[in-house]
Amino acid sequence: MNAERLREGLASLGLDGTVEARGSLAIVTLADERPLDDETRLAAVALAREHGFSHVALELTGGTDHGAAVHRD
Repeated sequence: MNAERLREGLASLGLDGTVEARGSLAIVTLADERPLDDETRLAAVALAREHGFSHVALELTGGTDHGAAVHRD
């Protein structure tokens, strides 16, 4: 699993942000909070699998709390 290479691959899709690896989970925090279409989400999941991840979590808050009911540790 390589979070940096996944981040680079996502950037090539126009999805700039950060990727944090937690075991086989890739936590993706995008710089832009725009909604993603199905094709882009599927491409992101495929990239994650290519880089050894089994799950992808998309953080919707841009890394800040913004009143989220559950704050991620």
